[in-house]
Amino acid sequence: MEKLYFIIVEAAVELVPREISNHPAVVSYARKRGKKPTEVLLDRSYHHKAMLNLERAWKRGRPDITHFTLLEVLGSPLNKSNYVETYIQTQSGHIIYVNPVTRLPRIYERFKGLVEKLYKHPLVESGSQVLLKLEEGGLRDIIDRVNPDVKILLSENGLQMKWSEIGEKIVTYEKPMIMVGGFPRGDFENETKKVADIVVSIWDQPLEAWIAASRILTILEYYLLGMR
Repeated sequence: MEKLYFIIVEAAVELVPREISNHPAVVSYARKRGKKPTEVLLDRSYHHKAMLNLERAWKRGRPDITHFTLLEVLGSPLNKSNYVETYIQTQSGHIIYVNPVTRLPRIYERFKGLVEKLYKHPLVESGSQVLLKLEEGGLRDIIDRVNPDVKILLSENGLQMKWSEIGEKIVTYEKPMIMVGGFPRGDFENETKKVADIVVSIWDQPLEAWIAASRILTILEYYLLGMR
């Protein structure tokens, strides 16, 4: 394996939509942050009442899932060994490239501030390096860009495999793509399922996205980094 493309798909990361931007809960929260209502991330912790009548609300308003998952991926030995390239595909119709050397804020509120800034100024650089880049697009745009030789979706409804079998299978490919859901509830969209070559379950019960990410990276580290 030369490179693992790790994708957080259908990530519940979006700015507050205009249809609820006038809700008192949203207006009050944005005022405290010193921002316009449409400049803050949708967050169920603060906007629960405003989201009650929002379409597909059960899958939205959880940027913390992406935050936790990114911390797991970027801090992993596999990423530090230059094996991983990470992208986020958001429910808002954007893709975010995350440079492997990026050091994200550990504090969630600071992470939200960073992503809000990214929606306004879609490039974060350090010297000549692009650390984060946001652009309009979807999952197929990521696939066209990185051209993986296999696309694996992690899902509780997938084929349950032993961890040793999963590791042995993935490392036979040069550029595998692993997709993990970045939403709190519900199933993957049909479009996401269609692009997957293999749907795999690593446990017989649902796992949080960051736990699934941690386990799949550990499995691959076992084979690629000699951690036996």
